[in-house]
Amino acid sequence: MIKEDAGKAIINKLIRTQSIFQGRMLQKTVFVKAEKKIHNKQIFYNIDALNVAINRGSKVSVRLLKYGFDREMQEIENGNLVLSPYVTIWAEGNYYVLARRENSEEPEHFRIDLMKDIEILERGVDMIFGGLNPGQYAERYISQKGESKERFEIECAPELWTDLVETFGKDAVVLRHTFDAMGVRVHTVPYKMRDWVMKHVTECEVIGPKKFRDEIQRTVMEAYRKYWK
Repeated sequence: MIKEDAGKAIINKLIRTQSIFQGRMLQKTVFVKAEKKIHNKQIFYNIDALNVAINRGSKVSVRLLKYGFDREMQEIENGNLVLSPYVTIWAEGNYYVLARRENSEEPEHFRIDLMKDIEILERGVDMIFGGLNPGQYAERYISQKGESKERFEIECAPELWTDLVETFGKDAVVLRHTFDAMGVRVHTVPYKMRDWVMKHVTECEVIGPKKFRDEIQRTVMEAYRKYWK
């Protein structure tokens, strides 16, 4: 989704390259404000502070946050950490920092908008990132949530093909199709396939693998028991 400000900037650039008539037509574009807002106004300071620390090779102290039931940010208990930051990452609609906790050997990722009170320390980072590819890490542990890709087969209405392509790209392949049905193989991680199937649960059927079909069946039956009373 293109944010409102970015969309307006794109339209303004287009207007300057078009004729007067076409420009007036583009000005008719309507923008709807997105519901998702950045609740932590410090996020841009946080990103800057983390990048400064990364460039200096310095550790940082941070306080981790979470959403309270009143939708306000609150500190996590025992959420005061000292980190060795490695790189900042934009993935799946959020900014993250890839870092290592002090006294830990494993790299982790943390949401930058769920941090506050970042302080750059006069202590050098623990050098544990040699050979780690940030792009591959983000793909595996942020985009794929640590899951491995599997092959799934579904049957659904041909009208869903556009949604499949926009969701899975080249990882969705048509195996067969008729006027009113098509078989599709999708190579993706289970949680993404699960989300898509449940979104279209009345319009598609899982063919395989059997363990995934059984999982969807259990989910549907649990929902049925909740609502059929």
